Amino acid sequence: MEKAFKGWCGISLVKRIFIGLLFGVALAYIAPNSMSWITIFGDLFVGALKAVAPILVFFLVISAIVQHKKGQKTNIKSIVILYLLGTFLASLVAV
Repeated sequence: MEKAFKGWCGISLVKRIFIGLLFGVALAYIAPNSMSWITIFGDLFVGALKAVAPILVFFLVISAIVQHKKGQKTNIKSIVILYLLGTFLASLVAV
């Protein structure tokens, strides 16, 4: 079992995701009604993505601001305005 786990961890993340997608499609095709309980994993994955995405964007913007060097031409003002506007509109839609 440990050898199989190490082998699985040795595969790249993209290949593991692709294998998981193929496995999920096969399960949905072979036994659509008997495997309905497994949808909780998809719901958890999508919920986690929705939770992490705004935080990731926030830190990317902060990183861009911190790495700015004095005298270097940037469009940071428009980026910050678009970020604030997008965040505000997203919060309005969420309410």
